[in-house]
This record gives sequence, structure tokens and C-alpha cells, in this order.
Amino acid sequence: MKIAIIGVGNLGYSIALGILSEDTIKFDSLYLSKRNTSTLSSFENIPNVTITSDNNEAVKNSDIIILAVQPNHLEGVLKTIKSEIDPKKHTVISVITGRPILQIEKKLPKGTAVIRSMPNTAISVSQSMTCLSANKNGMKNIESAKMIFNALGKTMCI
Repeated sequence: MKIAIIGVGNLGYSIALGILSEDTIKFDSLYLSKRNTSTLSSFENIPNVTITSDNNEAVKNSDIIILAVQPNHLEGVLKTIKSEIDPKKHTVISVITGRPILQIEKKLPKGTAVIRSMPNTAISVSQSMTCLSANKNGMKNIESAKMIFNALGKTMCI
């Protein structure tokens, strides 16, 4: 599993920690993409973790893309990465509040698997109750999302 987290603020950071601390998540690579990478120094020198400010680099080298940017940055990020998204390869998981699946789906290539993840604040202590929802193509990959978010608490598909 090759994972990219685009937007490594509080929520993205917690997700990254959960992925790294949970032995059940077998990942080949973890790309952490943030405009200002200086706050990600704690992830330096961790095997198979790459820190970048280039969202396209993160997408190219991943099959699961977790969008964790601020809601007002979503449109710009989707516009930037759209050309790198391959619907046969990528699953896009959004943890962005107030942005439904349909809104994200419309900005990506047709057929892209999109999963909406709604963790709560307890994610920072790995005690989140995360609700997952997906478009038709996303349902095929919902187990991968469950595996990631079960590392941060519990999940429920709605």
C-alpha cells in the first residue's frame, strides 16, 4: 500500500502517526505533503516516509491519497492533482469537513474511487469513531480506508 497525505496539519499529522504506529497497516511508502515542510521534521529519517511540498509527487507515488487540507484549499489542490489521478490506480479519501463526495468526485477524472472519512477529535489519541462513506467505485476500496482509520480508533460505514 502506497499512501499520500496531502495537508499534514493537525488531522493529517494524527493520521500519519496512526499509520506509523500501527503494525497492522503494511505500507510500502508514506508521502507527507505540506506547503511548509519544516513542521514535519519529526518524520525525517523514518524508513519509507517521504516529506515533500509537491502534491503531484505525492500522488504519482501513491495509490491511496488522503486529502486533509483546509476546506478553502480543496478546489486548488484538486485542480493541481487532477492530471496525476488515475482512476484505475488511485483511491481518494477526504477528511475535509463540509465537502461531500459529489463535490470532490466532480473535480476528479471520471471513475475515481472517492471515500469520505469523518473522524472526530479523539483521533489525536487514537480513540476516534470514524464514519466512512463512498461513491460506487470507492466501495471497492473501503476496506483499505477501514484499515487506516481502525488504527486511529473504530470505523463505521454509513
